[in-house]
Amino acid sequence: MDITLQKIQAQLVEQLAPSSETALLDAQVLLAHFLEKPRSFILAHPESSLTQTQYESICQAVERLINGEPLPYVIGHWEFYGLDFQLTPAVLIPRPETELLVERALSWLRNHPTQRKAIDVGTGSGCLGISLAKHIPDLHLVLTDISSQALHVAQLNAEKHGLSDQLEFRQANLMDGIVGPFDLICANLPYIPNSLLMTLPVGKREPRIALDGGLSGTELIGKLLKQGRRHLVSGGFMLLEIESSQGDEVKALAKSFYTLSIIHVLKDLSCQDRCLEIERSSLLVHICPREEWLQAQSLGIYQDKSLQQDGFIHCSQPEQVLEVANRFYLGAPDLVLLWLDLVKLGSEIRWEYVDGAMFPHIYGPINLEAVISTSELQPEIGGVFRTIQLPG
Repeated sequence: MDITLQKIQAQLVEQLAPSSETALLDAQVLLAHFLEKPRSFILAHPESSLTQTQYESICQAVERLINGEPLPYVIGHWEFYGLDFQLTPAVLIPRPETELLVERALSWLRNHPTQRKAIDVGTGSGCLGISLAKHIPDLHLVLTDISSQALHVAQLNAEKHGLSDQLEFRQANLMDGIVGPFDLICANLPYIPNSLLMTLPVGKREPRIALDGGLSGTELIGKLLKQGRRHLVSGGFMLLEIESSQGDEVKALAKSFYTLSIIHVLKDLSCQDRCLEIERSSLLVHICPREEWLQAQSLGIYQDKSLQQDGFIHCSQPEQVLEVANRFYLGAPDLVLLWLDLVKLGSEIRWEYVDGAMFPHIYGPINLEAVISTSELQPEIGGVFRTIQLPG
């Protein structure tokens, strides 16, 4: 029996049309897969013949499609950002909308050539992190997922693209147990409210664990925003994919977690809210008695007792100041906040963990040119610090 591409394509389109709005494209992708040819070959050679084995394999695949199985799972791979990724039903099918995160992350990384530690949280197939690593050869990436099956798929894709040495894989719930610091945090987390997910076809076709965003749809996003404060360096960048109706909510949530940071919600090509973008403030804060600050001004350089005792000056990110003040400075009179530009410090900064939280430690004296502003730190009734005066 002579089975030409033209004949089988017409047959497939007829079979798929009732259940697919892209029946012709689906048919061509299916044929290209089983013939191991590019789709351009299918278009250019309608007279080419199939073997009986190829024909039977295609017929079996069509039955799976008619029964509701997504095309990427049937053929076992899918393209994302110009790369081909292996897929199984254990991972979400990559969407074109997620390429916006890749484009923004690549742009930021290229503009910050010294910041090369990143993490892709909830990596799934690895399409986001692997795409970044492919384009930034000196980028070191940690890829996490709660699912061991998903993480296995991501590892296979890393091997496929020759990136295993550049990537580290960790099974984790978001960033639990993960140690940074990170210059870039990116994630495409589940963001569909579970009540809505139950009504959507995608909820039956793709892994629920990769789609269910909890009661509000933003539960995991909120947890990652909170966790990210412990791991994202000052001046670092965070990118999170969101659902189109969540822009205002997640922006407000991010503002509550990231003081002085630049926060935007980006739209996709359909003009829908798609990505939360956080550029963390590059300012560091040091708490000191006013007397020490006055002495530093007379000397032209700042160095406190901790530099001699511990080898470094303790600093905080803006979001950490109140916690540090209430833990170590209760009852201390006349305190000043030194707001520091980390670019002008003139001494080495090391991001180090203390009691599970990451703090900037300055290994050397502080150049006074780095002190861009000072502000009062005043306790309220009971000696508790509840607010800080931001730099003017």
